Amino acid sequence: MRIVLLLLIFASANCFADKHWQHWKSQSGVTISYKKHPNGIFEVQAAMTVKAVTADDFMALLSDTAKAPQWVENVTDVEVIARPSANQAIVHTQFDPPWPVSDRDMVSHSCYQKISEQQTELIIAGRPDHIAQQDGVIRIRQIRASWLLSQNNNDLDIKHTIFADPGGALPHWISNKVGLKSALKTMQALHKQLINKDYTKAEQVSVAGECKN
Repeated sequence: MRIVLLLLIFASANCFADKHWQHWKSQSGVTISYKKHPNGIFEVQAAMTVKAVTADDFMALLSDTAKAPQWVENVTDVEVIARPSANQAIVHTQFDPPWPVSDRDMVSHSCYQKISEQQTELIIAGRPDHIAQQDGVIRIRQIRASWLLSQNNNDLDIKHTIFADPGGALPHWISNKVGLKSALKTMQALHKQLINKDYTKAEQVSVAGECKN
């Protein structure tokens, strides 16, 4: 009976732990954490602070889709295919991940909202059937992500959270490993782009509005 009780306590502790963020790595001012979902896929969270930068700077960089492959890891092309409103966009993203992961693409809907005077958030969700799927490319169908931007005087705290099912016959241990490394490299490259202001602001930049649930 005592052994059974110990096993139940151990199992409960594991389930509880999986619901909370686990630290993976801190490097160059970027902290990466994760939590494991019941299906075995990691949800990844990345956080950092960028000095002398604003949320408007971040959104301006995001609007320069031609620059995306230079800071978003494993991305080869980003195209805004529709703008339902001033704070929303439908985006097609193409990925060329490292071997043995096959090429993938994603169609997503983003909505930029104001939370408070100091905080804004970009919310991203999958829209996999918005355009036809390409032959030989696996479509990422389940995706939810966010960019939480918090202004701290002259500095910007950035917290990026993402959960994506890559689809296909890809073992989760591989996709989880790629996801963690990609998040770290993306945030490091993002920091460099924002500091150097090495981007061209597009004519249309999403402005914070209201996002309905």
